[in-house]
Amino acid sequence: MARSTKEQMEARIDQAELLLLQGLSHRQSQKVLMQKYDVSRRTAIRYISSAYTRWRQNALEEDGRTTSERRKEHERMLKLITANAAKEGRLDLQLKAVGMLMQLYGTSVNTKLELTGKNGGPVTVKEMTKNDIARLVSDAGLKPA
Repeated sequence: MARSTKEQMEARIDQAELLLLQGLSHRQSQKVLMQKYDVSRRTAIRYISSAYTRWRQNALEEDGRTTSERRKEHERMLKLITANAAKEGRLDLQLKAVGMLMQLYGTSVNTKLELTGKNGGPVTVKEMTKNDIARLVSDAGLKPA
């Protein structure tokens, strides 16, 4: 198999970024990249890893904001995602956003998260009241629709 050119590599890393930003998991992104570019799983993992490396490097570049200011902006965006997911009843997206918040503050490094319901019981999902939704939207710093 011929090696990719630098331009091809950059385009594939761009594609990996887009897949991750669309909310695909690592495994889903790997499958898409493997099929689209006819590459091995290992190569697809490299593209995804390169996307994350690129994000870290860009975050470190000076853009006039402090790390604390950037972190607050990311937190605000993740809270917005959580509130919108709650409106849509998407528990999966809510959990993903909570996981990202944990990563943002470094509380999930090499740890596994186990969710349980009240008193260690099973997780239960209930219909949110309008007041609950309004509180989430307010907590996210948004104006109710």
